[in-house]
Amino acid sequence: MIEALWAVYFVAPNQGDYGAGVVVLENGTIRGGDSGYYYVGDFRVKDETLTANVSVNHYAGSLNNIFGPVKKINVVLTGNISYEEFTLMGNSVETRQPVLVKFKRLAEISA
Repeated sequence: MIEALWAVYFVAPNQGDYGAGVVVLENGTIRGGDSGYYYVGDFRVKDETLTANVSVNHYAGSLNNIFGPVKKINVVLTGNISYEEFTLMGNSVETRQPVLVKFKRLAEISA
């Protein structure tokens, strides 16, 4: 159910929307990115709750993401999932800065 191509939208609590990207959730891994950062990590689902650990890494352009001017940061996210869209909440491991990530299904993964 969860394995698909997803649009992701980043929200800073009390500050609003920040940016967007895409990710593929497949076989317990997360891979994706946006115009300046790529994301790699892993996830697990238990009882409709997804927990993810993601490394966010700069590769191009200015150092500008929801966590500030950083080259690399690790994020832990958790939340209840659904088929079309859901929101995960979490924070950066290094700074404890909170973040919401909204997921919207874009496409199925072909076998």
